[in-house]
Parts: sequence; C-alpha cells; structure tokens
Amino acid sequence: MRIGFDIRSFLKEETGVGIYFKNLLFSLSDIDTENEYYLFTSSWKDRFQAYKIPSFSKMQFRDFQLPVRAMNFLWYKMGWPHLDFFFRTKLDLTHSPTPLLLPCSGKKIVTVYDLFFMDRPYEADREARQNFRHKIAGALQRADGIVTISHFTKKHLLERFHLDPDKIKVVYLGLDRTFWKAATRPEQNSVLTHFKLHPQFLLFVGALERRKNLVTLLKAFKTVRRRYNNLHLVLAGRKGEDTNNILGTIQELKIDRCVKLTGYCSEQELRSLYSAAALFVFPSFHEGFGLPMVEAMACSVPVVASRTSALSEIGQNAVDYFDPGNPEDMARSILTVLEDTTLRKSLISRGKKRSAEFSWRTTAEQTLSFYQKVMEQ
Repeated sequence: MRIGFDIRSFLKEETGVGIYFKNLLFSLSDIDTENEYYLFTSSWKDRFQAYKIPSFSKMQFRDFQLPVRAMNFLWYKMGWPHLDFFFRTKLDLTHSPTPLLLPCSGKKIVTVYDLFFMDRPYEADREARQNFRHKIAGALQRADGIVTISHFTKKHLLERFHLDPDKIKVVYLGLDRTFWKAATRPEQNSVLTHFKLHPQFLLFVGALERRKNLVTLLKAFKTVRRRYNNLHLVLAGRKGEDTNNILGTIQELKIDRCVKLTGYCSEQELRSLYSAAALFVFPSFHEGFGLPMVEAMACSVPVVASRTSALSEIGQNAVDYFDPGNPEDMARSILTVLEDTTLRKSLISRGKKRSAEFSWRTTAEQTLSFYQKVMEQ
C-alpha cells in the first residue's frame, strides 16, 4: 500500500492530536517494512525537524513552504489538490488525524476523538467550531473508514449519524511504558526548581480550554485549601481560549499565590510533574480518551476525574470519580483521596495495572490491520 499522511499536527508543540499521530507513525515505522509511507507537512515559516520524522524503511517526506491556513482552505473548502499531486504518484489510502477528509484518489480514513464540538460548540476551540462542526457529517459519509479512540465515541457517532458500525474501528491510544514511569527524586526536584513550585501540589495537565472545566476546579481547590492551607495547584498546559477567564477566576477567588500556570511542558517535564504531585485531577466535561489520566497512573499518582464521557471507560476502577459540574463533589473526591491512605495505595496500584494495558505498538498494529481491511473492501 502507498499510504499518505498530513503530519502538520506535530510540526511544533504536541498536544492531543499531535501526540496521537506522532506516536502512531513512529510505532508504525517500527512494525511495518512492507508498505510505502508518504508524509506531508507545510508551513510558511516553521520547518519540520529531522528528529520528528519517523524512520520508515519505505518513505517519501515533503515539507512545503505553504501557509497552513491556505492549505486548510484548499483541502477542507475546495477538496483540492489531492495529496497525490504533491508526491506525483497515486496513493492507495490517506489517514487524516481529524474528522475532515484528506483528499486523494484512493481510500480515505479519518480519526474522530469525540463530538464535543457539536454538543457544546461554544466551549470547543476555534478550528473545531469553524471547520469540524459543519463538515463532519459529509466527511463521515464519504470516508471509507473511521477510527475512534473509545467505545464511548463510537456509540456517540452511531447515535448521531447514520453510519455502518463495521465502518468504525475503536483503537485505544497507547503509552510508552519505558518512559512514563515515576521520575527520580533529583528529576522531580529539578522541575520544581525550574517552575518555582511548592512541593505539595495538585496537578492538572491539558490546554486551558473551556471544555477542561478549570473554573470549577479552581472553586473546588479553594474549598480544599480550607483544610490544607499549604497545598498548591499546578495547571500544566498551553494557553487556550479560556485562559483569561481562568486568570480572572484565580484573582476573584484570591488564590493567586497558590495557583501556578506553567505553560506548555515537554514530556520530560510532565513526567517529573506527575511524579511529584500529591494527586492528579482531571475535571473535563468531555474527553474522547483522557491520555493525561493514563500517564499519571503510569507515574504512580492517584487520580480523581470526572464521571463523564470516556473517562470511566478508560480509568475503570483505578480512578475516584466526581460530578464535573459540582465543585463540592469535586472537593469531596480530592479530600477523600488525600486523606484515605488505603484508598490512595489502592488507586496507585490499580492505576499502574490499568496503564500497563495501553501500548502504542498495539495502537499501530490495530490501525495497520484496519488499513488492510479498508483496502480489501
């Protein structure tokens, strides 16, 4: 097979889609020496770094100096030019990391993480509001195959759209267990010093977006502080559309001295933050999978999370759950896990076991098998 990919999602800082697609491709390069891989990227000013290019045995890589917005307009508004054009060959299949089709002359596969942008459009990011929401129905009908990252999302797709269930493949995200393990004490101390953090803190990892429900977390944290006035909160992730609202709430609640926003963190920094945290809190209203929760489990951190979307499917019995719309219930869950030593130990043990069930190699194997199935149809 000649398989085409748009790899712009991990051109720069990797979050969400970029983390998924980078790890999928690197794992495919480890297991597949038969198929030919065609990797496309474009940007007006940023160039793709060599260390980010998977080492496929059969590969063509093209890095064009074309504006991202221009390419998006041509592909998602016009459906042109085909990816085949950039490689001067007919591609058998393309896999888009988003719900929008990557145009080619062959088969087309898309990945759908969740449908949050349809259920609560004004809490989704700009790209999802402007592009995904209005084009997903047509894209899913025309796609030859659909990858989802949880059974929750597959169920949601079947409820909302008239799709053949056999057209949808659930493939869980993976985890590099050789990397995602507890950091050493010197590594933890180094990241605490770098970000000037208090040694006792709760941790959240993710972009500062409305769907992450961080305003409710801040309210719950203020309640927790009444009992633990030496406890701090660290929000680790890139700025998003809810950043100003979060900063305003921090000032309004008068907790600015005990809340730290780190900005975007590297994987090495995140591993140390997870390992140093007293507790990982994931208050999202909606997640298609919840990879930071699994990373925290692998780093031996107890996890509390929203009882919603795919989080209970992924976390199973390794997480203490709360109502994401109720700051009092969130505070209750945090306090319970902080104070119940037996529960903490149990969550850590079950979390380690659950996180070991996720592997990027398995993700790649199942995805490659799906490519072959789609080509045979």
